[in-house]
Amino acid sequence: MGKKPSEIITEFLNFLESSKNEYEFAYADAGKEDSKMQTFLHDIEFAPNKSERNKVCTKLQRSRRIRREAKDRAKLYEHIHNFYVDKQNQNLLKALRRLQNEQISEEKYLFGNREFKNRVE
Repeated sequence: MGKKPSEIITEFLNFLESSKNEYEFAYADAGKEDSKMQTFLHDIEFAPNKSERNKVCTKLQRSRRIRREAKDRAKLYEHIHNFYVDKQNQNLLKALRRLQNEQISEEKYLFGNREFKNRVE
């Protein structure tokens, strides 16, 4: 037998939760890189020479690439995040958690140690 139904439901619920977190972390990472922009621009403006300006520009380029990766990661999980946090879907998520608990209980019974009690002597 492959995975139990309760394991599949659990994986799906965990995926929804981790997707929500991944989106929020990626969005925060992009925001951190955005906040560095003004500092880099000032450093370029007041660089004493071409060499220093080039060093700052290289840092700026790296920062922009990190920001792009973070924004792409956020975009990848955006729809799942929106589904998960939408108030209209909360009842569905609660129903899935209830289903998960019921399925786990049923599987414990079916795959556990069952004993037959003879009712007729």
